[in-house]
Formats: sequence, C-alpha cells, structure tokens
Amino acid sequence: MELTQILSKYKGRTLKEEELSHYVNWAMDYFHDENHVTDPYLTMTLNLDLTQARSVYENSYKAVEGASFQAYLVWNLSRALQKEWTFSTRNIDGTWYLFTNLPIFTPIAVGGDLRFKDVIIENSTELSWQEFAQAYRNEINNENAQLEILPQKVWALCPFIGNLPNMNFTSFQVHRNRLKTGRPLFYFGKRVQTADSLFVPLSISIDHANADPFVLDRLISSFQSYLCNNIH
Repeated sequence: MELTQILSKYKGRTLKEEELSHYVNWAMDYFHDENHVTDPYLTMTLNLDLTQARSVYENSYKAVEGASFQAYLVWNLSRALQKEWTFSTRNIDGTWYLFTNLPIFTPIAVGGDLRFKDVIIENSTELSWQEFAQAYRNEINNENAQLEILPQKVWALCPFIGNLPNMNFTSFQVHRNRLKTGRPLFYFGKRVQTADSLFVPLSISIDHANADPFVLDRLISSFQSYLCNNIH
C-alpha cells in the first residue's frame, strides 16, 4: 500500500512544525536519532483498578449483543488514545503524521498450530459501543483465523492491544518492530479479584519521541473516565 493510500484510508495528514510545542518538536527528532538513542521505547506495567469499570459494564453495557468485558476495555482504550492526540501520531520514513482512524490490532490466542490469530478492528474511532462489540465478537468467532492480515507498513502503525488472560505478570515487555513508527503497545494480563476490588496488570510501551509519562498519565485518566461513564 502506498503512502497516499494509507493517508487517505486512515485519515492521516502531515504534522506541521508550528502546530507542535518546542519540546515535542525536539523529542520527535532526538529520540529517533540513533546517534543519541538506540531504543526510544519506555516500558512500564501498571496495576489497573477495574472495580468501578466492571460495575458500570455489568449494569450498562453487558446487555449489548456480542458484548464482552475485554471488548469494553479495548473500545475505551481506543477512545482514550484518540482523545490524547499525540498517541495517534506516527513516523513514516522520517516524517511525522497525525491519524484519526487507524485500525486497532489485537492478537487473540486460539491455541493449536496457529497459536494466535490477528483481530483487526477497522474504523474503531467511529464505532458506537454496540457496533464495536459486534465487530469484536465477529472477529473472534471468525473461523478463518489468519496471521499477517495487514501489510507490514500498515500493521506497524496500528495501536497494539493484546490480552494474556491467564498471566498475572508484574512486568512484561513486548518486542518492537524494526520500523520505529511511534505506535503504542499494550498488553492486559490476568484479572485478579481481591476482596471487593478487581485489578488487572497492564503492560505499556510508548515511544519517547511522541509520548512520555506526562501524557501517559493523561491517557490513563481518560481511559478510566471512559470506563466508568455509563453514557454510550
């Protein structure tokens, strides 16, 4: 797929220097300069409190056809990523772009020889909860499980949101693609019920060129706000 096609399909445009703060302009250059930094990614694992989110889901979202709590997590994380615009910037061949409609990539464990299949949710930022839940369910139920559905140039741009429901990890680091595009990577772990609380480990890898702990804190706040809001 050519760059013009990628920009058209996924609603991308070139970022202009005057749109960005002095720090962001500096970071986008500095952290992708291999003379200074060999690996620009920061990785951390948070213990995310899902207690209120689960209650909101059960009371207001679960009844939708095809619904699952994991789909609810992915849907709201995709909304938060869109709200905090810097997480939608991508570097392609040395130029930074802002996208508003990138697909969501989430690997699903299926076992057997295939091990995983790729689930791709297109137009995720434009889908209502009902539409997203059904699209997610349809992808999971698709018996034609495949790998590498998308061209590498497109796959390397997609937000990566994985799930390891049987692993209660305290730290988890995802290997990175050779293409340094600035996409964020997330992995949910095993949900753990403790007394009246529900927690899940969430591994996060962000490119320091277009994100940092300051904007990550805003992203997590937006994510939690969406999760605990019963309006949809």
